[in-house]
This record gives sequence, structure tokens and C-alpha cells, in this order.
Amino acid sequence: MRATDRSRLAGALLGALIAGSIARSARAADWPMIQGTERADAPLVRPFGFVQLTTEGMLGGAAQGLTSPALSRFEGERPSFNALESGGEWSFSVRRARPGLRGAIPGTSGRVSYFLLAELGTAAIARDGATLTDAAVTFSYVPGARVRLGQFKLPVMDEAVEANPIAAEWVSFSLPAAALVNENPVRAGRYDGGASGFRDVGVQVFDTFRRGHVALSYAAVVSNGRRGALDGDSAKDFTARTTASWVFSGKDDDPHRQELSLFAWGQRGERDLDGRSVQRIRSGIGVHLEKEPVRVRAELVHATGAIPVGQAPPFAGQPLVIDPYGRAIGAYVQARVRLFDKARIGLRYEELHRQIDDARAERVFRTLAPMLEYDVVPRVRLQASYERRWMTAPGGTDDAKTIARAMGDRVAVQATVIF
Repeated sequence: MRATDRSRLAGALLGALIAGSIARSARAADWPMIQGTERADAPLVRPFGFVQLTTEGMLGGAAQGLTSPALSRFEGERPSFNALESGGEWSFSVRRARPGLRGAIPGTSGRVSYFLLAELGTAAIARDGATLTDAAVTFSYVPGARVRLGQFKLPVMDEAVEANPIAAEWVSFSLPAAALVNENPVRAGRYDGGASGFRDVGVQVFDTFRRGHVALSYAAVVSNGRRGALDGDSAKDFTARTTASWVFSGKDDDPHRQELSLFAWGQRGERDLDGRSVQRIRSGIGVHLEKEPVRVRAELVHATGAIPVGQAPPFAGQPLVIDPYGRAIGAYVQARVRLFDKARIGLRYEELHRQIDDARAERVFRTLAPMLEYDVVPRVRLQASYERRWMTAPGGTDDAKTIARAMGDRVAVQATVIF
């Protein structure tokens, strides 16, 4: 990656520290505590869930001007990054339909709780059909060391651990989250099951320590390395995260806690890429400031090994490729402002540098995404976002640069209903 690109990424992260937005209610929280622990008076069964109806469109056009023998046969075709996963340009879908149950086991004073959640929609996590996203039991007997067993969200990016229906303000995940942290298993050039959804099967030790306004939290996980799959080898993933917060108001289990948080996380494991065992390493740092009237968040992610490249070349019918030893770095900064009692606008800037260890293969992605939110009623929310997207191939061939220039924008409208 060139020095100017490194400076731009660093500047974006630094800018997050001084940018801000106005919000009526904050959405920072201690999410590992909220999702899966219960209060002493919690019932045995508490149904919950949400539905998200999404309309999405890809506005990019075809690649024109390809001249090399290897790529000229794709002249005039729409690159796959200008199409939805189904291959179309526009779609209306039930992106997420997630019914769930949670509660505490009677007689345990909330020390033994469970969390169940299924996906019945068309999100990538359910690529092969309806699936169980979360199935975990939490034991809160040892002070400072709660234990969670089963399938659950991993303690990685803020964007990954938060509850999507009440906290995610953009319809799509950021570039670092979608391209580097959320896994899509691939075998023989094709998807081999649903996306991870930032989840895995394993055991987690975690807790939060609070004294006055200061809160310190940690989480450490040993997991299989693949959501929903039987563990077929001795290799394990290790994931850990720590967060230091100054809490302005709100309890540990308050989803609207207002705070200034600094966090760091790391993840290491092995992946089998068509018979080749490779290391997959991810790490990140971030800052999250939420205090009326300010809301701002930024994260920086570094990735080594098992880097998803997408279809290569990027056209329909071509095989999906995972770079076994590549490196990538990405960041985003986002801010939001409330216009009226129920309406908010926001802006997010994202940048991803993929395969930075190979000048000819390196691709740089940038997105500027304004968004609009409107609360119809407290449990019904409308969202609209427009992603102005750019891609460059700094050291690539002329055809690679031509394909990169064909990248178009994405627009999405989503309705979320929480029950």
C-alpha cells in the first residue's frame, strides 16, 4: 500500500475522533452482556425477534474496452460486483426474519440463561435455507468469569457484536466487516454453506467490571472455526476483545447506554482451503462515542491469510477465490444527526485495501454512504442508504483498471419491525 493511501486511512480514523452527530438516544452498549444474560427476575420463556424487508439495487454498468486475450471474452458483460448474489440488478426480499426465545432457568436467580435465534430470511447466513443463528447457554456463577457455551456472536468488531435491528444504522455492513470479518466458506470455487454472521460454536469466558463511571469488559473465546459445523479437526479459533469505557449514563445491560469506549480485538485460527491449511488472522481497534447530542464511531481492521477475493475474473460463472496468504487493511468512520423527533441522517466513509502484499493484485475500494432513518413507531423503522462506490487497481493491468472503473453504486431501502 502506498504511503498516501496509508495516510488517508489514518486520517479517516483520526477524523472520527473529532467528528460528531446529534442523536436523541445513544446505542452504545455492552452487547455480550445484553445478548444472552438475564436478570434475576427473568421468565423462563420470553419470545422476541424481528423482520427486515429490503429493496436493493445495483446501479453499475458493463465493462467496456477489454483487450487482453484472457478478458476480451467478457467485453460488454456486467462485473459481478455490480450484481446481487442472485445475479440480478434489483431485488425485493425478506432479508432477515429472525424469531427467537430467551430466558432464565427457574431457581437459578438468573445465573443460568439461554438465547435461541433462527434465520428464516434470505440473508447470506441462510444461503442454504433456514438456519439456527444462535443457540447458547450462559452460566453466571463465578464472579468476573461468566461462561457461555454453544453458538453465539464472536467478540470482534463493534459492528458485529451489536444487535442489528436496534443498533445498525446502515442497511449494509461496512467494507471491513463484510470483506474481512464476516466469513463465507468456499470450496472448489463455490460457496460451501452460509456466511458466518460473525458467529461460531465454542466456549466464551467474559464479564464486565464497573466502578462509578469506569467500565472494563473482556471476552475470550475458543471455537471450532465454522458456524454450525461439526468439529472435524483439532484446530481451534481463538478470539479475544477488551473494552474500556467511560459511562455517562446507563447500566451494563442497557442497550442505550451512553459512553466513550475504546476497544481492541484479535482472532486467530486455521482454515482448510481445498486441502491446504492456512492461518487466518484478524485484528482491530476502534473508538465509539455516544453522548447526547453526539454519536460517532470508527474502526480499523487488519487481516492476514484467507482473504476473500470474490470471483476471478469478476464475472458471472467464474470461480470464487480465497487468497491463502494475502493481507488487507480496512477502516470506516460514521456519524449521524437527528433532524426531527423521528428522523435522522448520517454519513459513513469506508476504505478497504485488499492484497496489499501484491502490487499487481492489490485493489482499493472506497465508499461514501449517506443514509436516512425514520421511526414510524418505536418498533418500526425505515432506512434508506446510497453507497457511492469506487474501485481502483493501482498496479494492475490496463484491463484490470478498466474493470475497476466499471464499479457502480448501490441503493437500498429497508423496513425493520421488532417484536
